[in-house]
Amino acid sequence: MTSVTLEMMKEYLNRFGWRNYKAAQEPLEKEGIIFTGWHSPGHEQCYILTIDPMVEMGCLSFRVPEILKVPAEDVPAERIADLCFVIGYLNYRLLIGKFAYDPSDGEIRFSVDVPIEENTFTYEQFVHCLGAAIHSVEKYAPALRRLAEGEQTPDEFIAWDKEHSARELKRSFAEFLRELLRHLDDDSDSFPGRRGTNRPRGGNGGELFD
Repeated sequence: MTSVTLEMMKEYLNRFGWRNYKAAQEPLEKEGIIFTGWHSPGHEQCYILTIDPMVEMGCLSFRVPEILKVPAEDVPAERIADLCFVIGYLNYRLLIGKFAYDPSDGEIRFSVDVPIEENTFTYEQFVHCLGAAIHSVEKYAPALRRLAEGEQTPDEFIAWDKEHSARELKRSFAEFLRELLRHLDDDSDSFPGRRGTNRPRGGNGGELFD
């Protein structure tokens, strides 16, 4: 029997400080599902998030449904093709999680799907999956919306993503250097004659959640 349960997911959410959620039972499923969501700062956009330990299928799913609705009957075929092209590009680039388009109703969603069997699913893994889902949706949903509305081409989307990713890489590397210098400063206190050095100290990195 898998060790991943609905109670474990609730415990991890509470430990993280995420209090607003609802657990519900699902027909034919042992563990049920958690419904929650978040508000995207600066975008006036609310997203639904479900956490579903589907033990019968050996999968734990963090899913953000209905990021966009782009029904094929309401949108030019060329624009649907552009969306599918960009979704394929994103899924190629993303290490964790995937976007998907459902042609039957036009839903675009994002999910992180983790195999679960007899293994343990740690709190750290939970936070990693939760963070990956939120970060990917926050980063790409507004740009996908611009693409769906014809305000951006696939080439413009890809150029924007590469520029944005380069800035993120530079910011992460700068934070890494600040953290390294901070540790070097802490370590230097244990050596005579090296106290009180004037190495710069970095500030705190941005938090995922407000």
